[in-house]
This record gives sequence, structure tokens and C-alpha cells, in this order.
Amino acid sequence: MLWFLRLHPHPEVKAMTHHTFPQKPVASFISRRQFLTYGAGASALLTLPAAMAMDMSGMNMTSTKGRTSSIPKPVFSGTLPIPPVYTGGWGHDKVREYHLRIGGGHSTLHPGLETATWGYNGAVLGPALRIPRGQPVRLYVHNGLDQSTTTHWHGAHVPGTMDGGPQSLILPGKTWTYGYTIDQPEATLWYHPHPAGRTGPHVYAGLAGLYLVEDGTDRRLGLPHHWGVDDIPVIVQDRLLDARGRLVYMPQAMDVMGMKGNRFLINGRESPILKVPAQWLRLRLLNASNARIYNFALTGDQTFYVIASDAGYLESPVRVQRLLLAPAERAEILLDLRAMEGKRLWLRSDSAAVIPGLSLHPMDSDQFDRSNFNLLEIQVDTATSTGGQLPDHLVDIPRLQANAGSRRFTLRGMAMDKMPLAQQALAKALHNGPAQMSMGVGREPLFSINNQYMNMQVINQRLRLGSTEIWEVYNDAEMAHTFHVHGTSFQILSRNGKAPPAYEAGWKDTLLIRRAETVRFIAHYGHPAPDDFPYMYHCHMLEHEDNGMMGQFTVS
Repeated sequence: MLWFLRLHPHPEVKAMTHHTFPQKPVASFISRRQFLTYGAGASALLTLPAAMAMDMSGMNMTSTKGRTSSIPKPVFSGTLPIPPVYTGGWGHDKVREYHLRIGGGHSTLHPGLETATWGYNGAVLGPALRIPRGQPVRLYVHNGLDQSTTTHWHGAHVPGTMDGGPQSLILPGKTWTYGYTIDQPEATLWYHPHPAGRTGPHVYAGLAGLYLVEDGTDRRLGLPHHWGVDDIPVIVQDRLLDARGRLVYMPQAMDVMGMKGNRFLINGRESPILKVPAQWLRLRLLNASNARIYNFALTGDQTFYVIASDAGYLESPVRVQRLLLAPAERAEILLDLRAMEGKRLWLRSDSAAVIPGLSLHPMDSDQFDRSNFNLLEIQVDTATSTGGQLPDHLVDIPRLQANAGSRRFTLRGMAMDKMPLAQQALAKALHNGPAQMSMGVGREPLFSINNQYMNMQVINQRLRLGSTEIWEVYNDAEMAHTFHVHGTSFQILSRNGKAPPAYEAGWKDTLLIRRAETVRFIAHYGHPAPDDFPYMYHCHMLEHEDNGMMGQFTVS
């Protein structure tokens, strides 16, 4: 059910579409190491003023292939912030309404440092929106910034007019109204900006929040569901700060390969402490980093149970000791803390065993990718009387059947002859983020899908409304990429011809695709997306998305 429609893009969108990227394929691709040693060398790629004293201990420009890096141990302090739940209020027509304001503020990301950030209804991040399934909702998003942006409902099954993609620009001082009814399984989705060429810096500045589709399934199953007590959101991000606490975005041209930081934030706070009761604990993991991949684990190799993936519950819990999540992927996990009263454990990333192998080139990994490091300290207190349980069975998942043809997509990395574009673009980058943070490199034709670069004037694929299609995505690059599809959820059929792992057997909307890997998935397209508000498919490593690795499709 639609409650509001914008029939034409903003004039600013039209003004941005004049830049048509070349569509020809190229044969030679570049690694992070080649990027640094090409031409005039690494020094030519440094554009940050020397006077800007920076803490860049997380950046390592030397090759350490084959060994684990030593990194400083984090000092855990302060309480984990819990995003407030926002259930909305009733409008005059009995439609549930939500009001979000995008604006600037100051946050304590790191103890003792004040950082200028952007947020929704606050200084950083945003409230967790509780969206009831099957009920009409209306969301008002006001832009209090001095530049345009959008808000995309990542994972939500909504029409293209309501999706919040690059065409849905909210101009400074203006409000965009979204109205729709969500009808999809209970899931932990999220929302974030999606302006063309600027998604990376806008998310990096702090704009992101959780979007909780609810239909009562967790309560019927007896899962932990007390928000902030035994049901904990864990939004994981990495950031680079200078000595004065300012956000530093893309200080070097090599960062177009994926912006990574040396400080790890959980719900907007570095190295926090979570105190929980000695019972079943539910963590809703969201990798909201721009480019970093995490291999989540618990200290002591403690096992945990995956109960949900991006877009809904699995059929049954899956017992694991590691869980790899790429940018934009989500998972819900249960930890059994019933025998751990008075003890501590840490949520960590055991990156060293996995992340360096995702690229052919050592320079695509920094020292954290080659290490194992703690992210969140968990202190276990006395149990409460309202503890949840781990069910043997969660939900039944209907299996999709194709009723239309298949499509193939090929992901390609950055070509050698594209490097000067990144250097030149970075030298001209605007510095209009929080505290004059750089906007970095955007809207350059550096990464491609099917040898095509993102062009807002081009519809790359046209789908029939009501179709159920199989898409096949092959990664022809020398590093791993991700793949996200708007407006739907999908089921993975195979990875290089083999069945996906059990924790990927549910509903997904974002994929990690390793180099030389082919992934086949099936999805139903049940909402319309017209030419002026098409859906997107793209890599969700935001610097890749911002620089060509995105396409547009309609559903009609």
C-alpha cells in the first residue's frame, strides 16, 4: 500500500547525471601495492597536509604476507551505548508515523576525544526503528545538513519510489516522506544514506541505524527479546581519527580500494563494556563498516548459535565458532552464558586466518586484517527471571522456484589506467563533512559490473513485475567483493556449484563473493520500480559502490 509518491527526481539529481562513464572493458587491474608504487610512488598519493598530526597506527604500508601482525591491545572502558527503540506515534489518520532528522553533533567515539559526527535524531547513528509487519507506516526524514543526502531502507521490500536510492535526494532543509506497508519476515534490517558518489563519506560520518521488522516470532519462540538486557544490537564500524579526534576519510588515494580505520566502534563507542545476565544472550550483529570484513568469534573458541541472517530467521540454529560478515551483512547469534556468572568474555575478530587470503595482494590487507583483535568486552552478572531459550526449530522457509530467465553479472576490479583518476579526484575533493572531513573520491569510473560503470541515465536491467529469477554473479577481480540487491531478499543456491553453508541457508540481501567465485541466488521481485526511481544492485564496499560498481534495474 502506497501513501506517498514523488513522480520526478529532484533537479539536483538531473544535474548530476551528465557525467557518462566509458563502458569499454579493460584487461589490467590494480592491487593496493601496485597503486602505491605506480608512477611517482607512494608520496604522490598523500594528499593530507603534513601539519595535520594523525594517529595512523592502524595503517601498515609494508608487506607482511604469511605472518600475523602485532597490534596494541585495546583498553575496554565505558558502557556499551544501546540505540533507543523508536516505535513511532499515531498520525491523524491512524497511520504509524516516524520522524527522523539528519543533522550534525559531537560524539565521544574514543574516551577523551570529542568528534564531530552526523546522526539521525542525535549526534551519531540513529534510533532502532520498530516496524510492525503488515501495518501501514509513514516516515518523515528531514535533512538538517548543508548538503543533499538520501535515506535507504536496506533490505526492506518496498517500491522503488520508497526505496531511498540515489534518485531520492533530500535537499538541505527539506523533508522526504515515505509511506508503505512492510510484508516480509521478522528481521534485523538497517537504514543509511545512498547519495550517488557520496554514500561512503555519509555513512562514515555516522549516518546509520537499525530497522527492526517485527511480527512477534521471537516472542512465540521464546528467544531473548528484552532490548538492552538480553537482546543487544551490535553495530560494528572502524574509523580513523586524527590527534584532535576528527574523522579522517580517504587520506590517500589507495583508500578507494576500501576505507579502513584503526579504531573499532560498537554502537558508536570504541572498546566498550557490556554487562549482561547469566542466561541466553542474543546479539544482533551488523557490519556497518565501509569496507572491512570481520571474522567474528568469542574468546576461548566458545561456540555460539546463528539463528538469523540478513533478512530473517534460519530454519534451525547453526552451531559455529566463527562467522564471517562482510560490509552490510547481518546475523543474529545466541550465546549460552548460563554457567558464566561472574566471568568475562570478548567478542572478537579472528581475521588473520581468513582475511588476507581474500585478495591476491598483501597490500589489500592492513595489520588488523592480519591479526586477531577484541571488539567488545562482555561481563556476565546474575541471571534475571525472564531468560530466553534456544529453540530446536525456528521457522519454515518456503523455497523459491524460478518463473523467468536467469541473468549473469561479472564484477571487475580497478584497472591500471584508472589510477590517475583517483589521484586527481582526491586532490579536488570537497571538505564539507563534519569538521571539514573530506568527501574523498566519488563518481569516478574505477570498478565495474559487466564492464559498465554506474550511470544514473542508464537502466542496466529490466525485470517483469512478479518474476522470480536466478542471478549468477562471478567475481573476476583480484579481491573479494560484495553484492547487494535492493527491494527484495534472496536465497543462495550455490557457491562454485556447491551448497552454501548452513548459516547462509536463509533469507539474504547481501553477499560476500570471493575472487574467482561464482554465486547463484534466486529472488522474487514483487514491487514496482519505474525508470525514474529504479532499484540498485551494487558492491557494498562503499568506496567501490561510489566509484562505478553499481547498476540500476526496473521492475514493471
